[in-house]
Amino acid sequence: MSKRFNLPYTTQDLFPPDLSMPSFSQTRPDSISGSSMVSSLPFTPVPNSYSTSSTFANGTSSSNSTQSLHKMFKRFFKPKTLDFETAMWEIFQLIINPRKMYRSQYYYKQYQTSGKNNYARDDPSFLILLTLFLSISAVAWGLAYSPHALDILKLIVYMVVIDFFLTGIMISTISWLVSNKIFSNSWGVTSQNRYNVNYIEWSFCFDVHCNSFLIIWCLLYLVQFILLPIITIKKSFMSLLLANTLYFVSIGYYFVITFYGFNSLPFVNTQSINSNNQNDSPVRTMQLILVVGILPALAVTWFLSLCLKINVACIMIDLYFN
Repeated sequence: MSKRFNLPYTTQDLFPPDLSMPSFSQTRPDSISGSSMVSSLPFTPVPNSYSTSSTFANGTSSSNSTQSLHKMFKRFFKPKTLDFETAMWEIFQLIINPRKMYRSQYYYKQYQTSGKNNYARDDPSFLILLTLFLSISAVAWGLAYSPHALDILKLIVYMVVIDFFLTGIMISTISWLVSNKIFSNSWGVTSQNRYNVNYIEWSFCFDVHCNSFLIIWCLLYLVQFILLPIITIKKSFMSLLLANTLYFVSIGYYFVITFYGFNSLPFVNTQSINSNNQNDSPVRTMQLILVVGILPALAVTWFLSLCLKINVACIMIDLYFN
C-alpha cells in the first residue's frame, strides 16, 4: 500500500470512479443529513433481509472485524504503510466539524472498492496519534503536579490504559450490542446475526469511540490542564460552574459524535430513506436515545452538582493525585 501525499478535499478525490461497482444517486433529507444535499455514493443499496451473496454465505463477514484488527496490528510494524497525514486531517476535522468528517465517507472507501462489510479503519495511525497525545498529556500533568517518575508512569497507565482503552472496550461492547439490537428490531430481523448485511462489527464501534474520545482529550486533558488553577478555587461558584460545565459538555459531546458515527453508515441512511415508517428507523431510535435519554440525564446531573456544590474537577484531581 502506497502512502498518499495529498489529502482528499474534493468530491472527486473522496469518491473516485469505480467501474466495478454500481452506483446510485440519492437525496438525503434534512431530517437525516442536517442539510439538503445530493450525493452520489458508489456502493450497492443494502437489502432489509439476510444477504444471499457468496460473500456473506461463506462466512466472510463474520471474520471482517478480526481481519481488520489483525491487519491494523500488522501495520504497526510497517511504518511505510502508516498514513499520519490523513490521520491529522481527520483529527482536525473531528475537532472543528465532526459531521463534515463523517460525511466525507472516507472510512467507507475500502468497502466501496472491495465489497467488504466492514467500515472500521485498518490504518492504526489515528490510534497511534491519539495514544501519543494522551501520553504527552499524562507526562505534562505529572511534571506539573507530581514530578516523580513512578507517579508519571501511573498517570500514563490511568489516562491511556484505563481511561481510553479499558473504558473504550466497555463502551464499544455496549454500543455494539445496542446498535445491532436497534437495527435488528427496526428492520424486522428476528435476531442479531453476524451474517446479516446490516450487522455492525465491534471494531467499527471501537473506531467510533476513538473519534469521540478526541473531544474528551481536548477538553479534559488539555483545556482543563490550562484552567486547573482557576476551576479548583475553593468556595467559588464561578469555578464550580466552569469546572462542571467543562466535564458535562465534553461527555455530552462525546455521545453526539458517537451518534454522528453510527448515523453516517451507508446502509443506515439508505434504509432510513427507503423506509416507509420513519419512526421505526434506527436513526430515529438513536436520536431518541440521545435527545430524550442521555443529554437530559447529563443536564440534570450537572444541575444537581451545582446545587450540591460538588466540584467534579476537584474530585478527579484528588482521585488521580491522592
